[in-house]
Formats: sequence, C-alpha cells, structure tokens
Amino acid sequence: MQPIDITASTIILGLAAAWILQLFLSYFQLRQFYGRVSQLRKSGRLVSVGMAGSAWRRRQYAILVVDPETDKICYCEQLSGWTVLARLKPLPGLEGMTVRDLLDESISLPRHIHSKLVLALRNAAQHIVEFKARQKEDREQDFVESTPSAETTSLRN
Repeated sequence: MQPIDITASTIILGLAAAWILQLFLSYFQLRQFYGRVSQLRKSGRLVSVGMAGSAWRRRQYAILVVDPETDKICYCEQLSGWTVLARLKPLPGLEGMTVRDLLDESISLPRHIHSKLVLALRNAAQHIVEFKARQKEDREQDFVESTPSAETTSLRN
C-alpha cells in the first residue's frame, strides 16, 4: 500500500468514527430531553415545546409549563448549544406571565432572553393557544352531539 492510501483510509475511518460517536451522543441527548419533558407533563399542567432556528443555523428549543386554568407560565427551560452535550437549563423571569402576554410583541421580556429564544418561546405559546382552541372546539362538538335536537325529541313523544 502506498502512504497516501493509508492516510486516506485513516481519514475516512476517523470521520466514520466521529459520525458514529455523534449519533450515539445525539441519541442520549434526545433521551434526556424527552425524559425531562415527560417528567414535566406528569405535573398535570400543559407542557409545550417550541423551536426557533433552522438546520443551517443553531437551533433554540424552549419548554413552557403552563397552568391550564389561568394560562399563567409556571416554569420554563431552554436547550441551546453548539454540541450534543448541551443540556436543558432553567429559564427564570417568565413565571407569572400569561401565554397571551408572551405572544404580545408590545410587552417587553426580561433582558437575558435573546431574540431567538423569544421566537422559540412564542412558538411554544402558540402551540398552547392552538391546543386550547382545539379543546374548546371538541367540547362544543361533544355538547352539540349530546344535545337532543327538536326532531329527535318529537319522535320520542
């Protein structure tokens, strides 16, 4: 074998090993992330995950925990980082705000929350608003289906 062949083979094997390691670490990061989301959902509150960014830019994830009765934010966490070693971190300063306040662009948020994180938080808040709207539609639909119509009532008599 020529020395160039050995060097090329070594580089290719090194890249393959790095890729496999990255997949392995990504798997454990996902398990940790979804394990935490599952743990937060057991509290009986609404939990929503929002994302900002793209595949080509760094992604930012935010988790909102909201009281379903008052729509007030109880707890927030963020996931941000360049590597698969990034972990969820608490995000203080939003507790007590309502979901509608978070979606209102005229209300200023704490200074430590940067623009991409704001987009992720608003994305999570929008998921909660849409979920509650679907719940309301379903309740109304169930009510309409369970209410006897005038035709059914006259047929029974």
